[in-house]
Amino acid sequence: MPKNNMNNRTYTKEQKEALVTKLLSPNNMTIPELSAQCGIPPSTLYGWKSRALQKVANTNVKTPNNKAITSNNKLKVVVETYTLTEFDLAKYCRQNGFYIDEVKKWRSDLESALRKEPNSVKEVKEELYEEKKKNKDLEKELNRKEKALAEAAALLVLQKKFKAFMEEREN
Repeated sequence: MPKNNMNNRTYTKEQKEALVTKLLSPNNMTIPELSAQCGIPPSTLYGWKSRALQKVANTNVKTPNNKAITSNNKLKVVVETYTLTEFDLAKYCRQNGFYIDEVKKWRSDLESALRKEPNSVKEVKEELYEEKKKNKDLEKELNRKEKALAEAAALLVLQKKFKAFMEEREN
């Protein structure tokens, strides 16, 4: 029986990348759909996709959808997915173009930040107390120096008046 050449077909790197892009977000085409459309066996597509995802995970390159994700959006995703099961989380991630590991990392980062927050607030309060105390001490010193300066000015004025009075008396 002759061997089918379709099974031994080779694909260029660009062809593979184009097909894998169709499988990833935002397109999210299923492997059976793509297999039927282009005639490539599903097992080949599964392999390409898993290697592409592994490569992306190793290099920490984000998909185009996640390049400019803000902290507020990360918080929103964490809140929306907090109560989801693993299965539902995976479904959510597929629909929104995220990786499960990304969302879990955002969650752990948020939780650790919330645990650290009280300490940083305490440190800020202590710094504020120290600054207020320093400010109060400086104000006291400034008031003392202003009083001394006013007293010295008054003495100078009296001294001038006394000299003028004595000169007037001599004349």
